[in-house]
Amino acid sequence: MVASNQTPDSLLQNRNRAVAKSFYRQLRSEGFSHEQIIQLSTTLLDLVTEDMKPRASTEA
Repeated sequence: MVASNQTPDSLLQNRNRAVAKSFYRQLRSEGFSHEQIIQLSTTLLDLVTEDMKPRASTEA
């Protein structure tokens, strides 16, 4: 049951933390080192950053 005093932002933060924690545990259980997880995280951030950039028009 969700506490009624939680804001949508805090619910989102809690969900994000739970998903991240689960993902982290899975990576560690599959043998990823701390350094490999950091590299993976950097790659994910790079992909998101690239995806957020405005698309150059390819029409000429």
